[in-house]
Amino acid sequence: MNNPKTRLALLGTMSDLHKQPICYDLACLQNIVAELAPDLLCAEVTREAWEQGDISQSSVEIRESLAPVIAVTDTVLIPVAPTPQQFSDFAPRDGWRYRLVKMFDRFFRWGQIQANNPEAVNGPWFGAFCHTVCMATELLWSAEQRAAWENQNKQLAENIVHTIQRDTGRRVLVAVQCQRLHHLIPLLRAHSDLFDIMGYQYL
Repeated sequence: MNNPKTRLALLGTMSDLHKQPICYDLACLQNIVAELAPDLLCAEVTREAWEQGDISQSSVEIRESLAPVIAVTDTVLIPVAPTPQQFSDFAPRDGWRYRLVKMFDRFFRWGQIQANNPEAVNGPWFGAFCHTVCMATELLWSAEQRAAWENQNKQLAENIVHTIQRDTGRRVLVAVQCQRLHHLIPLLRAHSDLFDIMGYQYL
C-alpha cells in the first residue's frame, strides 16, 4: 500500500518585528506551530547550529518561539538553512544604495505592521507587496550578493525536498522569513509530484 502524499505548508515569519505590539507576535507564532502540530518543522537554522545547541546567532523567531515549542511537543525540527545569512545580510553597507535599501526596508516594515496578523502576512495581497518591495531591494544589491541570495534559497529548497524524500507522507511546515517565499514557492512547486502545497491553516 502506498504511503499518503506529503502535505506541505509554508509559514512566513517576520524576524524582530514579532517582538512589536502586533497580532502576529512571538506568542502567536508559537501557538500556530503548537496547534498545527506538524510532524516536521523545517526551520531557517543551520544543521551545525542546531546540532551544537547554539542558536544564539539565529533569528528571534527561532530563539524565542520555534525552539521553545519544539522542546515541549512531538514535532521534529529539521534545520534547512545552508548558511546563517538572512535577507538583510546581503544588502550594501554604505553609499546611496545603502540609503535606498534602508528606505525600502522602512516601507516594507510598514507593510508588515499594516498586515498585522498571520493570515494577512501569508495572504496574496501582502505576498504581492512583499514580492514587489523585495525585488526592488534586491536590484540594489551587487550581482555577487544577488547570486549568493539566490543560491542560498536554492539550497534551502533542496534541503526541504531531501527532507520530504527521506520521510514521505508527513505533515511538513516550513517556517521561513517572508522575504524568501517568492523565491521558495516556485522552487518547491517544481517538485509537486512529491507533495501537496497548501495554506498553513489547512495543514
